[in-house]
Amino acid sequence: MVLSETPYMVGTSTSPNPHFRQLLGNLSTYSNGPMEIRELNDEAFGPTTISDHLPALSNLYRDTQSPRHGVKYFMGVDFFGNFDAQGNENGIAASQAESFHSLLPQGSVLSYEIGNEPDLYNAEHFRSKYTYAKYKVQYEQTVAAIESKGTGVPMAAPVFSGYPGGFMKSLDDFIASEHAHLGMLDLHYYGGSHCNGKVVPADYLLSSDAINHPTSTVSPNRIGGYIAALNRAGRGNVRIGEVNSVACGGQDGVSNTFQSALWVLDEAMSYAEAGVSGINIFTIANANAYYTPFRFSHTGTFPESEYTISQINPIYYGMLTVDEMLQSKAALLPVSLSTPLHIKAYATTDEHGKIRVLLINKEEDQAGDGDVVLHLTRHGDAMVSALRATNNDYRVSDYTHYTADDKVTLAGQTFKVTGGVQDGVLHGTRESTTVHPKDGVYMVSLPHASAAIVEFR
Repeated sequence: MVLSETPYMVGTSTSPNPHFRQLLGNLSTYSNGPMEIRELNDEAFGPTTISDHLPALSNLYRDTQSPRHGVKYFMGVDFFGNFDAQGNENGIAASQAESFHSLLPQGSVLSYEIGNEPDLYNAEHFRSKYTYAKYKVQYEQTVAAIESKGTGVPMAAPVFSGYPGGFMKSLDDFIASEHAHLGMLDLHYYGGSHCNGKVVPADYLLSSDAINHPTSTVSPNRIGGYIAALNRAGRGNVRIGEVNSVACGGQDGVSNTFQSALWVLDEAMSYAEAGVSGINIFTIANANAYYTPFRFSHTGTFPESEYTISQINPIYYGMLTVDEMLQSKAALLPVSLSTPLHIKAYATTDEHGKIRVLLINKEEDQAGDGDVVLHLTRHGDAMVSALRATNNDYRVSDYTHYTADDKVTLAGQTFKVTGGVQDGVLHGTRESTTVHPKDGVYMVSLPHASAAIVEFR
């Protein structure tokens, strides 16, 4: 999230947004610990605001705190604004870090995020002739100033965009020289781009390129080298601190349709397989941010406001499905798949020994319908929970009108409320299908453009 957008999302200290808390709570149902929320705060992205929004974040932390749930933050400090055009430091970042430490509850801040995509300062015309060497000097000055405040909070850095060339080719050097300050290696990834007039195909998020973009250097199939370098330096927390489907707000008809739910399932599980600690789906309040999981409207004047849900996008259903797959400290299991179709499979086992298999069918039409044959011995019946859209149409959301009742469902439940106001609660009876094995073989129906969790009893 963006720190300056706190009143539009989280709410204010006197008027918390109950719908945000409901949607956050949904994501915490299967939580393995506090949710790590990013608070972007860098002048190169937008306005930076500090003290006005911290009480709302403090209240959210206190009100949701529990051993396996709740929230914690990695708080952005204004790296761009910390230096003038001549490269002189003004102390803003250290001052902000000190404010976070003193005004937010003890234990709520995981790390200070140093800027936002400084490798693009040149491309975005924020800094002329801005090199990695200049960045590194300024980064070290910023870290030294922050550490002089004695807060004991580590850094989240370098917050590079993941685009090829530029600073990314120096990431190994950054890890080797700066790991002592790092609580998190923080990088960004987008499956595609809508920036500067670019357009992706209408079915782009069903493609393999959206999962491992050919030009990204931090895609799931390329990030392993950086994880290994960090491990050699004695650190292990690698996080994709900003990720979403299509950069620059997403693309209408793509990022806000059911294909985004299938995309986030595959993307998140691919990163988990690669060894990444976690990902943060970029969530902003802008009405034209087609990729955001949810948006709100408000009435009244801040700080006294009332909130309603404007939109819950399909990607949010996918996020809930990821949480279900990774519940109870789940670990990934090896799985092999043999098919000419565009189907993906992932398997996990949780701390209770329960095995789940996630199946994702990215075929676009009925030619991709069929049964998946699973081989697993010494288990009983399996329960299948499906993630689907009306008519298995990847273009659908709860707000489209291809049929009289377009909607997305997760295990038969939906956030869509016909003739009423959305409340962030899944409506309907939870549904699952029982599959009886025969000699350790399970036949699971998997229509095109759908996904399913198979839980073995």
